[in-house]
Amino acid sequence: MIKRVAIIFLLTCSLFGQTSYYSTYGFGLSSPGISARYLALGQTGIAIPDSISLNISNPALWDGFMTTSVQGQLGTSSFTTSSGWPGATQTQFLGFSFKFPIGKDAGFAMGITPYTRMKGEISITDSIESYDPKVYYNSEVDVEGGISEFFLGGGYRVSPRLSLGLKTRLFFGSYLTRMATDVDDDGSVNTYYREYAVVEGSQLELGAYWISQNQKLELGATYAQNLNFDYYRHFDYYFGDDTTMAVQSLKFPTTFQLGMRRKLGESLAFSADLAYSMVSSSLFEEFSVVNTSSTQNPLYVGIGLEKQPASRINASYWQKIALRTGAFYQTEAVYQDGKLSETGISFGVGVPFNHYSNRIDLAVVASIRDGFLSGKIGKETLLSFYASVTTGELWFKRFKRF
Repeated sequence: MIKRVAIIFLLTCSLFGQTSYYSTYGFGLSSPGISARYLALGQTGIAIPDSISLNISNPALWDGFMTTSVQGQLGTSSFTTSSGWPGATQTQFLGFSFKFPIGKDAGFAMGITPYTRMKGEISITDSIESYDPKVYYNSEVDVEGGISEFFLGGGYRVSPRLSLGLKTRLFFGSYLTRMATDVDDDGSVNTYYREYAVVEGSQLELGAYWISQNQKLELGATYAQNLNFDYYRHFDYYFGDDTTMAVQSLKFPTTFQLGMRRKLGESLAFSADLAYSMVSSSLFEEFSVVNTSSTQNPLYVGIGLEKQPASRINASYWQKIALRTGAFYQTEAVYQDGKLSETGISFGVGVPFNHYSNRIDLAVVASIRDGFLSGKIGKETLLSFYASVTTGELWFKRFKRF
């Protein structure tokens, strides 16, 4: 019990770490809600089916499930800066999901994952020019929050080589901004300001998956269309009455994704993904928590290589382990006198157990984040660890009698 309490305490303390110096821009930085298997493959997965774990990247892959299962994921990420600015470590719960088969040609899945996360502290020092002598003040601003996603949908195998899928994505989240101002630097708080922003929206995502007749080439594609996205703000001032803004609408990004996987021999497979989003130029001008930013259309490119585990009953323990590696490059939607990009490499393993109906996936991701703050803080070097656990059994499955 003492060990468990100590572990929980350490994880809780690490949650206070800052995500990144870029996290206070836009909606915050995107959060890796996909399974550790695909994080280890350079975040590729649009064309990679999985009968044990749920691949949330493409709803067309939600058919042919062997098991009814539940899976969850944790991640820890640390960053340092090249110019000596302090780094931080953050531990996150990265969601869970549930899936089950519907006959042999269809499946259903649902779950909840983080979409973006924002956490940081900003110190502002300025002066009021209209006074003589000038009146200096210091404001301490801290912000935290983000957007999460609840999804549900299903996939259907139209033919032995083609599957289609549909997923509904419901977004919800909030951002809390607090600012305390000290006038004349006398150590006292003269004014206090708090802003609470609530966001909610929905998207409809269509997916497709195709496999060649010899089952060596697999292709996947998704299209996510915005249905609605709204937000409102509540203000709490040190002096005066509180106010609430009316609900306002935003145009959430539309995203296209393409993926492929090519089998290389009996146990190796190469994968590659491409994603592109169309973002409204006024998205972050209308919605800003701390920093007002412009936008750009974000891009993602990733590749992966996987050594698949042997499925033979008499295979050794090491032959049952999957080995993975990958690389990726991505840009964020936020833009301010320059883009924000991240380049990284990844490694991971997958360990099945309980007769291949359960699996533990581990991933390590090392990357460099470079952007419009590089002239001040340099580049951010990130090292992240992820763990996914899937547990399942043979429910809702029909077997023929001989």
